[in-house]
Amino acid sequence: MRSSSMVFVAAIWTFLAISAFPTNGQEFTRPSDWLDKLDREHNRLVSKAGHVHARGQVQTVDIGPGTVTILSEEMASPDKSIWMPAMRMVFHVTNRRMLGGLRPGDKVEFEAARLRNAVMITKIRKVR
Repeated sequence: MRSSSMVFVAAIWTFLAISAFPTNGQEFTRPSDWLDKLDREHNRLVSKAGHVHARGQVQTVDIGPGTVTILSEEMASPDKSIWMPAMRMVFHVTNRRMLGGLRPGDKVEFEAARLRNAVMITKIRKVR
């Protein structure tokens, strides 16, 4: 499968997973409210073994929807719930403030977890 096709498929799966986020009767007033909830609760929702640490290079940043495209190395979580080959992928972040100051070309280290069937970045920082 071509790289651009893989990115498109990953973006569609992420969108579908996010759209299916259950509200349990709670109405969100802003589209980003569910991100705020995940940011607060991701450590309760996912064990430390379900988090993966990886490095990559930022390709694009879109603060509006809270996404960052990263050309990343292979990723594997200790509990095997996440495994991805090295690829370019669009990730949602659990807190859009994490994207402030990131620019295309930046090298980053990040932590990601599977939240509501989408692999989302829970921490990210620039490295040299």
